[in-house]
Amino acid sequence: MAVLSRILTPAEIGLFIVSSTFVVLVEALRDFGIGAFLISETGLTQRLTRTAVTLIASFSLLLGGALFVGAPTVAGFYGDPAMTDMIRVATVGFLLAPISAPLLALLRRDMQFGKVASINICAGLGNGAATIALALAGVGPLSLVIGSVTSAGITAVGAAFFRPDIAIFRPGLHGWRRVLAFGSWSSVVTMLGLILDAFPRLILGRILGLGAVGLFARTVSIAQLPDRLIFSAVQPVLLPALADHARANGTLSAPFLRGLSYISGLQWPALAMITLFADPIVRLLLGDQWLDVVPLVRIVAPALFCVFPIYMCYPTLVACGRLPQMATAMAILLIPSCAIMLAASTISLQAMAASLFVTGPLQVAILLTTVRRYVPFEWGDLAARMMHSAGITITTIAMPAAVLLSEESWSNLGAGSLLVAGIGAGIGWACAVHFLDHPLKSELTALSSVMQSSRHGRREPLMRS
Repeated sequence: MAVLSRILTPAEIGLFIVSSTFVVLVEALRDFGIGAFLISETGLTQRLTRTAVTLIASFSLLLGGALFVGAPTVAGFYGDPAMTDMIRVATVGFLLAPISAPLLALLRRDMQFGKVASINICAGLGNGAATIALALAGVGPLSLVIGSVTSAGITAVGAAFFRPDIAIFRPGLHGWRRVLAFGSWSSVVTMLGLILDAFPRLILGRILGLGAVGLFARTVSIAQLPDRLIFSAVQPVLLPALADHARANGTLSAPFLRGLSYISGLQWPALAMITLFADPIVRLLLGDQWLDVVPLVRIVAPALFCVFPIYMCYPTLVACGRLPQMATAMAILLIPSCAIMLAASTISLQAMAASLFVTGPLQVAILLTTVRRYVPFEWGDLAARMMHSAGITITTIAMPAAVLLSEESWSNLGAGSLLVAGIGAGIGWACAVHFLDHPLKSELTALSSVMQSSRHGRREPLMRS
């Protein structure tokens, strides 16, 4: 992101964002929730696995072909012919999904997260290297698409290397109704969630232009840095871990609340820091041509404070077999959320950003109410945990806020000031976690034990309280 933002313009970034959004929506239909089925299914057999792989392959070929043919129609809607080639190149990834998707799901089911992490790291490095090289060569926004296809290829090769199981690729349709019954609900939930996420970009591209899409997308990327750096690693672990817990007939109330404590204790301080230091962060990661993003980040980052429960709701409801109820909740909040965002987009980018203060709490209220029906918890218990995370957040930003108040200009903070603010934030966070006895304290203790064991040449399991 830091390199490409200095090579490509906001309009070029916006062109890629809109093109890739359509591809992602079709990919959600292609996957049809079959990966989640392979992870959570209690009585998974070889024959059911073969059926899942057969269905993924069929959907990939069908939907990939439809997207390839329909690319000119999408490009015509936005008035940019370049979008046609971008979408068509992206469909190459549909040929690779039948290899990578089921194998990655099976690795996660087996709790082989180290192997999954290795695959993701290699795919990310390949994506970045290919994209940057092509962008420097003048390929333009198409470089981002080719980088994504490169990543898909590396993922397929890595999955086949770490889980070589040719037998599952033999065609079969045993129990296909069972797979589709699960997949249909999972697909509905995924699609509704993606529509909510993609709607701002799609309507901004039509109403305010592709440049506005680029600015808004980069704003969200900055504000979601905690998600991308932390929760992108945690998310693949949540569903397998909760599903394994549920298969052992364990109640999900305690893991659900503990997960919310972890997320808020990590995300809130990070969002507060991003809000305070939006200007230097944008200058560092994006460059001076993106300074219009700074005021948008100061709106979007605080708006994301309330959406932390969303990360736990989907895997929790899947683990306890309540996908239809999740789909119903998503359908209920879809129309008012999209209506609010549509109205805001006709005003300005700032209004679109501010609309998240309305749509976020609405989504969280409906989803938490749904989860509570099947995973009982007390609102007071949740509030107490959030108070601890709020205390951590306040303590974390105390020193950085003092640094900002001592400066005459926030636009050109010196490296020394940023270093003091960063160190102060880290010390404040660690002290608050310890003295407030936050659940993250046990994780830090366990991590410290593992690191000490590694230094002494011993390998001990990570014990979780």
